[in-house]
Amino acid sequence: MTDVLDPVEHSFNCPEFPHDVFYQFEYALRFELGGEGVSTARPVKRFIQAFDRGKSVAAELFDGSQTVWMLTSDYCGAEPPRKRLKPYKCCGLKRKDFQYLGAISQRENPHVDDEDGEVFRHWDAVELANQAQLNELLWLSLGAELGIQPASSSSIYFVDFSRGLVLHPYDDRGMDVAAVCKEDLSSLYYARKDWLLEYNMERMQALFEV
Repeated sequence: MTDVLDPVEHSFNCPEFPHDVFYQFEYALRFELGGEGVSTARPVKRFIQAFDRGKSVAAELFDGSQTVWMLTSDYCGAEPPRKRLKPYKCCGLKRKDFQYLGAISQRENPHVDDEDGEVFRHWDAVELANQAQLNELLWLSLGAELGIQPASSSSIYFVDFSRGLVLHPYDDRGMDVAAVCKEDLSSLYYARKDWLLEYNMERMQALFEV
């Protein structure tokens, strides 16, 4: 398979969502969640800040969305990992709720070690019930590196296919948000400007302050 998103009607120009959403989409924001002001020596305090910021951004981004999906990806051989969906059981999701989208070979990915055989990136998708369920799943994606449980080690993407919106929390440090249309991010840029990552601010200013 070369395009796991092919079965879904969408306007994204990619066969699968990248890890570095901010750099791969023309219109994107990168948020600092845990922040430099809260040390990893205080994991609970850091997680609370990251989770609160993540919830706020997600609520604003998907305000007005009729349907939001969660897509997850896991690396393995030709067959997907058997227990990859187990972490989501605590959020009210069962295996039968998910749709397996397929897998894409990572043979051309220089960041993937394939010395022990070809590696594939396996994708699953589930339609979310509401914002509250999204928040539960957001928790799973932010706490893994801080030792906060429950947690998921999969890459997680929250997507509104009809509006062309994607939110990718990569860990307690930060989160990428992207859109097909610039206008869908403009209000979020100004509303949450203080949370944007300073390192990438110049690029974001050039996009949204012209």
